[in-house]
Amino acid sequence: MIEENREKNIHNFVIEEDKEIVGILTVGVNRESDLPSDVGELYGIYIHPGHEGKGFGSLLMNKAIETLKTDGYKKATLWVLDTNSKARSWYEHKGWKVEGKTKVDKRIGFDLNEVRYIIEL
Repeated sequence: MIEENREKNIHNFVIEEDKEIVGILTVGVNRESDLPSDVGELYGIYIHPGHEGKGFGSLLMNKAIETLKTDGYKKATLWVLDTNSKARSWYEHKGWKVEGKTKVDKRIGFDLNEVRYIIEL
């Protein structure tokens, strides 16, 4: 089951199995100033490690694409850690392409290096 909580052009979804939340998804308006307004963003998608490989990620990704299209976006972006090869491979399998822009998300004591992906909707 996928449930939605919508607020200010941002959609939050959860997916449940046996009344337990096993995945989350957040999509909405793009937060980057270098992109036009017809580009949405996948802010986050997460499947509990104990529930990977059951198709929940694909269900949520399909929901992300459907929701962004319904909201009128022509493309979408997402950010992923440059070292997260498992996620990067999965996104590429789903049709996302490395867009080329990178950023450093500074945290206390360490930096997160991210790369931007894009997909045509």
